[in-house]
Amino acid sequence: MKTMEEKSRHEIIMRAKISYAEQKTNMSMRAWIDSELRELGLGPISDHECDNYALATHPRIF
Repeated sequence: MKTMEEKSRHEIIMRAKISYAEQKTNMSMRAWIDSELRELGLGPISDHECDNYALATHPRIF
């Protein structure tokens, strides 16, 4: 069952990365994904996941 959870989490993170790219927000990608995961009742993204998904932890500047 854990592999199903991991797959779902992976899909959520990938979709959140896409929605982040479409939004005009000053949030960091990590904060954006954390908020998406929180809405679904999942825990925040770990440092290891950030490295694996190459997520920016700094706010975006326009």
